[in-house]
Amino acid sequence: MKNGTMGKYFLCVTLWICFCGLATAQVGIGKWRDHFSFRTTYRVEPAKERIYVQGKLGLFYYDTEDQTVNKLTKIEGLTDVGVSTIAFDDKTGYLAVAYTNSNLDLVRDDRTYNLSDIKRSDISGDKSIYSIRFRKGKAYLSCGFGVAVIDLERKEIADIYRLGVDGSSLKINDIAFFDNKIIAALDSGFISADADGRFLNIFTYWHRDSVSAIKSKSISKFECVGDKILAVVKDSAKTEIYISSDLATFDKWMEGDLHSVRVSDNKITVTTGDSAKVYNADLSLYANFGKIDWADISANDATFYKSTVWIAHQWAGFTFIDTHKPNEIGYMLPSSPYFDDSYRFIPVKDGMYLAHGSILGIYYLAAQLSLHKNNQWTCLSGSPAMDTCMDISDVVVDPRNSNHLYAASWENGILEINNGRITEVFTNHNTNNAIALTVLGDYHATRTGTAAVDNENNFWFTNSMQNNALVVRRKNGTWANFETNTGNEEITALMIDSVYNYKWFIGNANRIYVHDGINQFAIVNPNNGSKLNTSKVNCICQDHDNEIWIGTEKGIKVIYSTYNAFDNGGNGGTSPITCNNILYSEGDNIEYLLAYENITCIAVDGANRKWIGTATGGVFLISENGTEQLLHFSSSNSPLPSDKITAIGIQPNSGEVFIGTSNGIVSYRGTATYAESKPSDTIYAFPNPVYKDFKGNIGIKGLTRNALVHITDATGHVVFSTKAHGGQAVWNARTPSGKRVASGVYYVFVSDEFGENRSTTKIMIIN
Repeated sequence: MKNGTMGKYFLCVTLWICFCGLATAQVGIGKWRDHFSFRTTYRVEPAKERIYVQGKLGLFYYDTEDQTVNKLTKIEGLTDVGVSTIAFDDKTGYLAVAYTNSNLDLVRDDRTYNLSDIKRSDISGDKSIYSIRFRKGKAYLSCGFGVAVIDLERKEIADIYRLGVDGSSLKINDIAFFDNKIIAALDSGFISADADGRFLNIFTYWHRDSVSAIKSKSISKFECVGDKILAVVKDSAKTEIYISSDLATFDKWMEGDLHSVRVSDNKITVTTGDSAKVYNADLSLYANFGKIDWADISANDATFYKSTVWIAHQWAGFTFIDTHKPNEIGYMLPSSPYFDDSYRFIPVKDGMYLAHGSILGIYYLAAQLSLHKNNQWTCLSGSPAMDTCMDISDVVVDPRNSNHLYAASWENGILEINNGRITEVFTNHNTNNAIALTVLGDYHATRTGTAAVDNENNFWFTNSMQNNALVVRRKNGTWANFETNTGNEEITALMIDSVYNYKWFIGNANRIYVHDGINQFAIVNPNNGSKLNTSKVNCICQDHDNEIWIGTEKGIKVIYSTYNAFDNGGNGGTSPITCNNILYSEGDNIEYLLAYENITCIAVDGANRKWIGTATGGVFLISENGTEQLLHFSSSNSPLPSDKITAIGIQPNSGEVFIGTSNGIVSYRGTATYAESKPSDTIYAFPNPVYKDFKGNIGIKGLTRNALVHITDATGHVVFSTKAHGGQAVWNARTPSGKRVASGVYYVFVSDEFGENRSTTKIMIIN
């Protein structure tokens, strides 16, 4: 298992809170934005006034002239996610972006051109793009099958070189141009040919090195500087750099734990885990940087450009050192969550918490928690507990103090957080044994993975693999646990219903548990009352009608009534509660709701509609009663980076739907917001005024729940009527016939369904 706890996180997290980059603007209704983590970056690419930085899922660039940070992602300019490498051509101005699925983008003047030929091709075997080089208006892609040559101006594949025996596929790690030769780095030596030869697509035209010191070594890349070529050789123990001026005699220059070797501005930059060294073309040392103040170098890549060393950092995003100010380090990254992993979103009134650590994952994540608030991501400040705790999988906020939280950790108990810092860790040692230790051979852990707060401000948690798995910290600070008879089951979700204050939780044994928090508990069979038997309960949630929705590996079930939960006596037996299927019709077809989908998560929006995440089918929005499909988002028809959904959370005030996937986090601004029974003191519309170039929906917020809305012109003529979704109505500035309204002031009249709780506002349209 990977261990995510490292002492340097203290410094990284403090840095993040203070210097997270530029905040993004509020997203419009029906619009998307991404929330990819750029804490770890992999390559830097100078491009005149811009420095491009490669993350796992996208790019960002630092504009050295206006000193801004700007993202390039699937939502903001690119066509795909999962970047494998990038390269910039000074002569043509093209930035080439290769993806892990063999897709390719060419970016110039902030316009993106997609070349998906390799991705879509029927080439068998490895189609990965390992490196990109440029020469005379062409891009040379080193691929798993050979070399693909791209004509940059025509934006098409000009040629394919298959350089194995008899023209078969041969993995090319890198291409270099040296002394009028084209040289291809292989897993065993290298081959070369005349760079301007007419028959480069014929394998017999290439010459295999059989005399040099690297003739049988695994060469990962070449770099050219002055009259020399550098060969980077890797084996299981170390990285070696060999240098030659004639391709025949390669001499070893250095070896060690080298992370990257780059040539730029006639300088060689070599990085290790704790240093970045810059050499002149004659191999003399120009500059040497180690730890500066708080920051380890920790470079995945670095290059020298315009007197500055630009570093793709392992944990601090993007850092840079001016060689004229060697004792200072700068850093920059877009606002983003700490990790791309998303296990659970926890909505709060003015923001959204994200718990990264998974109960069901196969590796550990550092005890980190991300908060999205005011369009900016922040994370926990450094504290000693962060070095020993891992996998925060749920959070509950104190209703009396929004800066006071409890976080459930899958490995280390309950973490108490005050003002963004972990201040206490509760385990079996300081809870009067209310929290129990799980012992599996030599493995010891305190598996508390879920959290909730009841209507009396008591905090509830689950303690997996225990018979007394329900734990409470009462508002007076005392701890207790309760019998649940859950045995060795891993508890994955906890919910407290709003009617009876019952505690509902699920595990991995196809059972739903319900407890009154005193002395009654029962087991709910998800197949009781169901026409479609299922074997796994993945998630539960309660909607605004107090119905409990259940996600299984074969669609959705609903508990419509919970009053009889303990009619069996409440002594741990099976409850008589029924779990009902929903019949869904589409044309002449009638089937059970999402019966062919493995449901991973469910969230309820302000209009009581259900947003449903699946393991392979993306996200569905269904109506309040589940009989109508309103939206279906997948990676093929939306900016979703993956169809495997891990978490969904809805910010109640804005209606923004946060969606966690196996390939990062995005959000979609929905049409529904949470609403009270009475309107807010001031309702308002946004944007306002509305200019002629605005093509989206106008949001009218602060309404009474499911309000009736009428919009009139200055003469009192009604131009549009609608019903709010929760506390928000939307209007596209058009009449029901689809014609955009004329310039002027429009009046919004709002009331509840009984004609009461009236309120008004104005919208100015400027065409």
